[in-house]
Formats: sequence, structure tokens, C-alpha cells
Amino acid sequence: MRPFTTLAALSVASVVALSGVGCTTRSQVFDGYSEDQLWTAMVATARSPVYDDWKVSDNEVYIDDDARRIEIFRVLIRTFVSPYSNPRRESEEWKFQIVLARDEELGQPLVDFTARQMDIPAHVWDEADRYFMQVRTLLGPVKPPATEPAATSEPTPMPPPLDEEKSDLEPTAADGPTTPVTPGVEQPLAEPTTPPGAAPEPLPERG
Repeated sequence: MRPFTTLAALSVASVVALSGVGCTTRSQVFDGYSEDQLWTAMVATARSPVYDDWKVSDNEVYIDDDARRIEIFRVLIRTFVSPYSNPRRESEEWKFQIVLARDEELGQPLVDFTARQMDIPAHVWDEADRYFMQVRTLLGPVKPPATEPAATSEPTPMPPPLDEEKSDLEPTAADGPTTPVTPGVEQPLAEPTTPPGAAPEPLPERG
């Protein structure tokens, strides 16, 4: 009975270990992008995946715009060539679920990439990183927020001079004609003028 009990315990442990391997999730925050921009790039990447070492044989994509969720069934094939063995055909089947969420702590959009199958976590991480990299390539660099130009302080305009001050400085017709003054030249004294209608003063008599 003891060997049977030991075998049963090992079987249960194997099932638990395999269950822990399945449904591996990898997440990444996309800081600086709006949810609409990110969702558009996510859908485009899911429909047109790019691989360097695999060929996409089948790629079925289901889009749920309301829940911002993507379901993918993908088949990859390739011919593996090694100098120590004959070329052999390889294939992989993937079931992915990709969800657009939000990191409440950072306040930024978040993408959850989940493999809905049992597989080695490192392989799932490679698929997730490839997907994230293609999404960022489509999004392009983050654009800095537009800033308004700083308001410059303009000098306060001075009011024009008042008419009264101007009239005090300018000569008027009552002051009589003005004679231009030449610098360095002695000007003759002005002769007294006799008002019109007044009798001239008599000259002093000589004794």
C-alpha cells in the first residue's frame, strides 16, 4: 500500500506543478500614451505579428472593443537547421489573451499578456516581450505635452504731454516776432519801440 500511496502523491504533485505552469501572464505599463492610442496599436499588432525566426502559418484574432480584450489562436512553423543534425520541421501553437487595463497606482494604461495554455514561462515571456516591442514601435516616441508660452511683461506706455504744458513752452503771437540766435555771434540790442499813436519824447535842449 505504501508504494501506491507514494505514487498517488507524486501524481498529485505533478498535476499541481503543471497547473502552476499554465496561464502565465506578463504585464507592462505604457506611460505617456492614451488608452485609445494604445488600443489601436494593440489590435494592429495582434492582426499583423512580426517574427524573425518563425513564419506565421495561422493567426485567428477575436477583438472585443467593449471589454478591450483580444483573443488570439496562432500557429508558427519553421525549419530548424543545425550543423550536427538534419533539418527538421518545427511548429508551435499559441492561445493568447491580451487585455487593456489600467495601473491604478501609477494612473497609466496597462497591458496584460496571458498565454492560455501550459508552457514554459520563459517562452511566454519571449512572446509577450516581442508583442510589447511591436506595439511600442507602432506607437512611436512619447510626445511631450504642449506648453503655453510664458507671458512677457510689456512696459507701461507713458501718457502724451498735456496741451497746457505745451502752450507754456511754445511762443505765441503776443510775444512778438522772434529773432534766430547764432552761436558765437554778438546780437545787437533791440531798440525800444514806440507804441502806435504815442507822441515821441522831446529831445533835451542844449544850453
